[in-house]
Amino acid sequence: MPSAPFTIAPLGSDAARFEQATDQTFEQALATLRDGLGAGFITREGLLRYVAPDAPDAPDAPDAPEPFRSALAATDDATGAVIGALTMEIVDTESFQTSFLHSYDLARADETIARLASAPTGLIKSIAVAPSARGRGVATGLIGAGMRALAERGARRYYSLAWVNRQRGCQLCGVLAALGFHSALRIERFWYRDSLASGYRCPACDQPCECAVEVMVR
Repeated sequence: MPSAPFTIAPLGSDAARFEQATDQTFEQALATLRDGLGAGFITREGLLRYVAPDAPDAPDAPDAPEPFRSALAATDDATGAVIGALTMEIVDTESFQTSFLHSYDLARADETIARLASAPTGLIKSIAVAPSARGRGVATGLIGAGMRALAERGARRYYSLAWVNRQRGCQLCGVLAALGFHSALRIERFWYRDSLASGYRCPACDQPCECAVEVMVR
């Protein structure tokens, strides 16, 4: 039986429209990310930075791509409900470093990861799919659409910090591998210190978070 169809579109780009964060699609996307990744993993303000980003700063170098952040939502064609959401960005030097939290020194020692800093690079940041919609290709569709959007903005390389759930392993790794990504490094207890500082409670291990990430690169 073919999968039920869904549509992927940018979550929003009009700052005024989302100023009060009352848009139904925004609320559903935020709930999807929180349900999948943990209530404290992404805040309303954090998602707004991808939905209605401020005017970007100038690129670091003349040939560098414009800074870029965006969010996508997958909606079920039959119900209109959000069934998946993704955030993404073109990283500059600072955001590349901060994406690794407290593990940047470990990450940059890996030759494959270090090469990411030498080319315009897109980060597939946060992604979640509603449990009822899993198995329909939603994650594949969101990541593929995100990569195309990043490529249009100048990205030539991509990476994602794929969550290794202590209970279920890395569900995203197989999706990323099918899209041409490979694992460059596993970082154990990636969110441990950050979860203590922010109060984030991991869906798999509560607090502090003991989960690892798989640094997936393409």
